[in-house]
Amino acid sequence: MAPVLSSLESDYEAVKALVFKALIVIRSDRFEDYFDLFAVDAIWMMPSSNKDVSLEEAKGFYGFTRNFWFDQQTNIEELVVSEDMAFVRVSFDGYLRSKKNASVAPLRSVSRHIWILRRQPDNNWLITRDIWNNPKSAGQSDTVIKTSAQRSFANKPQRAK
Repeated sequence: MAPVLSSLESDYEAVKALVFKALIVIRSDRFEDYFDLFAVDAIWMMPSSNKDVSLEEAKGFYGFTRNFWFDQQTNIEELVVSEDMAFVRVSFDGYLRSKKNASVAPLRSVSRHIWILRRQPDNNWLITRDIWNNPKSAGQSDTVIKTSAQRSFANKPQRAK
């Protein structure tokens, strides 16, 4: 295999491993380990927020996870690696279930994320951005996507130059 292809395959496998680790940690009882997968200057762009959220602020926001299990289906829709950057489109669909009281009704949880990753100076990959939204329901978001795709050419995939 050519050295460039070997390097690209190695990078792809490293990014894929980090993404799978994130998905495992999210479902684990150690959600706090999730933040070890982010760069110290990582930024979250959360729904309904007009400001970027730092790593420390995100840790505070996700404090609710000590009360819930993530019981969600995950779909990795796209994973692209290009030199020192990568991005992943991932969707979660399921429920948050109480860790403390099994009789509490589960909370519906649907989210769609774009994770942007960057190769760090030590050659490891970390997540630098988490951009996400919470569609109202799967059916409703499908309708919105189909409608906007009919009115705009902006949704067509573009090749990197």
